Amino acid sequence: MRIVRTLFLLICAIVLLTACSGDDDVTRVVIDSDGAFDDIKAILYLLEQPDIEVVALTFSGTGIAHCPAAAENASAVLERLDAPEIPVACGRTTPLEGDNEAPDMWRASADTLGGVALPDPRPLHQAGAVDLLSNVLADTDDVVIVALGPLTNLAEAVQADADVFANTSMMYLMGGAVDAGGNVLDDADAEFNIWADPTAAQIVFDTDVPITLVPLDATNHVPITPYLYDAVAAHRDYSETSRFTADYLEVSPLFGGMYHWDELAAVVAIDESVATLEERSLVVDTAGATIEDPSGRVTRVAVAADPEAFEAHFYSAIIGTPNPGIAEWTPDAVLTWDGSSCSYEGPDPLPDDLWIRLDNNADEGFVAFVTGIYDAGTTVADFEASLAAGAPGAPDWWLERAVIAVPAGARDVWPTSGGPSITALCYADPTKVWEVAGPRLPN
Repeated sequence: MRIVRTLFLLICAIVLLTACSGDDDVTRVVIDSDGAFDDIKAILYLLEQPDIEVVALTFSGTGIAHCPAAAENASAVLERLDAPEIPVACGRTTPLEGDNEAPDMWRASADTLGGVALPDPRPLHQAGAVDLLSNVLADTDDVVIVALGPLTNLAEAVQADADVFANTSMMYLMGGAVDAGGNVLDDADAEFNIWADPTAAQIVFDTDVPITLVPLDATNHVPITPYLYDAVAAHRDYSETSRFTADYLEVSPLFGGMYHWDELAAVVAIDESVATLEERSLVVDTAGATIEDPSGRVTRVAVAADPEAFEAHFYSAIIGTPNPGIAEWTPDAVLTWDGSSCSYEGPDPLPDDLWIRLDNNADEGFVAFVTGIYDAGTTVADFEASLAAGAPGAPDWWLERAVIAVPAGARDVWPTSGGPSITALCYADPTKVWEVAGPRLPN
């Protein structure tokens, strides 16, 4: 009997130790989001991680999607994926101060996730986002927060309880632009997530929670290209996650000015080696810019990212393999601005339809990459003479076809139309215009 009892106790001890060891190996994550599709892809990525337990999903209505649409979409995605039961809650619909807001067209598309097929959503958590955050963060040790949108919910949680982040080991925050240019047209220094509710960002930055910021400096290294579509389409039947992603991409083209913003933040939360991290002292100003200041809070900042390492992580989760087995995508043409001159690599003349990559390698400032047609008998020399004479922009005889503004340090990918009569230019300011693509018009 003693031997049996001893064996029983030993087995129990092994079971308990195994269970405890398993728990210790799991990182519990709270995701706060604004419901845009890059957020959804980041959530899908985290749900597929074997050592991650997503313990709450909260959504603000101050970013791209409105609330409750954002929360209901996420709940419907969880239902479609037959994902574990995760509490999902919705927060306020206006920023703490101000009235910064995304364009209506963006919000309308995000509210329906582009029209992708979804089942009825699971019921939302009865408590709102702030209550859910407060309860989960208080009850979870060593919790990690992945913040993918404006910080409205998190700031309100701080206002309700100054110690709300006491158990938080790290906040990975997609937002800001430190050395890179911003992506808000009305403010060249601001990034959208911070700009949408700068007061909320200031409140969060004034806390002691450790922050790893994943700003545009890093996300500019991971533009969305046709490779995403090709890779997902080639492996759409790997899982319901890959099927859902493929279904969405079929109804919602994401080209031009689009980056793996939130997906990169999620990947960095799993493997920080994907990014180059530096400590910076930052403050958030009232306009939503993240500015280096010796008096600011010390923040780890992702200043660059490894595109190949990112893709390996992301595709491993979404389609089950880091090597999709398809040809790497290459652009038809490349325009590059180095801060003083422009260069072109590609065919002459431009093909009728093409994918063009635009690299702004300057340290600061937007550059516009322009395609258009000269009237018969006019040349690039006439264009430059017009500007030199004080014209505020392109002359009337220049038929503009496309203008693509790219911030400093960014690499962008766009589909556009070409043809034998199209010339491409870099337009940095009214005194700097270069002809860089065919046809090679005589001066």
